[in-house]
Amino acid sequence: MKKLLVAALFTIGWGLVGAAPAVAAESQTPFCGLMTGTPVLNCTYTEALQGQVTVNLFNVNPCSGVVGTATMVTNSIVHVNVNGAGDVWITETATSHFTFVPNSPGPPSYHGEFTFWFGESLNNQNTVVTDIGNIVLNGSDGSQITFHVVLHFSISASGIVNKFQIVSATCP
Repeated sequence: MKKLLVAALFTIGWGLVGAAPAVAAESQTPFCGLMTGTPVLNCTYTEALQGQVTVNLFNVNPCSGVVGTATMVTNSIVHVNVNGAGDVWITETATSHFTFVPNSPGPPSYHGEFTFWFGESLNNQNTVVTDIGNIVLNGSDGSQITFHVVLHFSISASGIVNKFQIVSATCP
């Protein structure tokens, strides 16, 4: 189960961040220059992705080990803000419609929703990063697979590190 869930977190939380053309409120600079290491001050950038389709023919049901085809149709929106002092805020929300169909007849198929939120705040003294995810998949046999995660990491101005994760999963 960890491989599927980790792949989902990275695919949705990170993989979509650099995928589409820019639409900016104050700047046409993608991601306010953060990807190049030279942030554009007083910049706001928003990017929306709709209908991104991901198909994996050899995905594995984390609860049963059954191999099947997983399909996700994802919509997401990313916001980046950099103020005049160079402080940075980044958020992304992504939702996906998900289906899993076994490659051989017999085992149940699953359909459901993924929803993930990522947020980061940075300034010259503090860093805060948080990921929140929720997956609920309903089986054709009435079963349900769920996964919930909260990941948090922060560094205070005095250098104190705070990190934690809360993860829960259920299998039929």
